[in-house]
Amino acid sequence: MLKMGKTNEKCLFSKTLTKTDINNKFSVKSKSLPSFPPFGAQTYAQDFNAEDEEGKKWLFRLIIRKGKHKKPVISAGWRSFVRQKKLKIDDKVLFFKEQNEAEIATGGKYKIKVQKSVKVFKAIIGYVPCMG
Repeated sequence: MLKMGKTNEKCLFSKTLTKTDINNKFSVKSKSLPSFPPFGAQTYAQDFNAEDEEGKKWLFRLIIRKGKHKKPVISAGWRSFVRQKKLKIDDKVLFFKEQNEAEIATGGKYKIKVQKSVKVFKAIIGYVPCMG
């Protein structure tokens, strides 16, 4: 966990983007589901805000399947984020949860960060932060 003053920022997960993530919806790692806002009984969609590196807030909708295998995905709001950030296959997205002492009761806030892949002859040689 990265600590910044009296604020704690914890990386929930990072993911290298696939064609499905770029063109359709963003698949969330199932083990990260408990870190997101809780779903009520018979509720299969939950909206949440995530703030990017520039301070812009994005409204996303997290959806789960009914039954035992939840398979969470982010649908609403995701394609706009992809377009504005000009994301491509092999770029990385990182989700964080930030919580300070005053936000413990409300669960904190979410942050989303992008790292653009750097390629040479189609081979990824690293990642750089996305600003814009």
